[in-house]
Amino acid sequence: MSNIDYIINLCFDISEQGKTPSVALIRNLSKHPLSIPEVIKGLQNWKSSPSTRPKTPIKQMGSSSSTNQSLQKRVTQLEEQVASIMQELVKMSAEKNS
Repeated sequence: MSNIDYIINLCFDISEQGKTPSVALIRNLSKHPLSIPEVIKGLQNWKSSPSTRPKTPIKQMGSSSSTNQSLQKRVTQLEEQVASIMQELVKMSAEKNS
């Protein structure tokens, strides 16, 4: 998605919240830096056609699925490490109290 499409979508989001899109509001709500000329152009495009929202591309699910699997594997490894550390702490505590 181009920055202009992103800005137009932000304008729709702002408008749906009952607010009037402005350069400052768009730049504050953006998830990444936008230049003022780009914001102005996107705002003008939205004002000229406020009923036509740009289509957003569908993200590929394959990469997110593999990311989820690798994250799950990492969580499992970390849980095993925590369990091992907890066992060591219990053992050290028992030795200290003896």
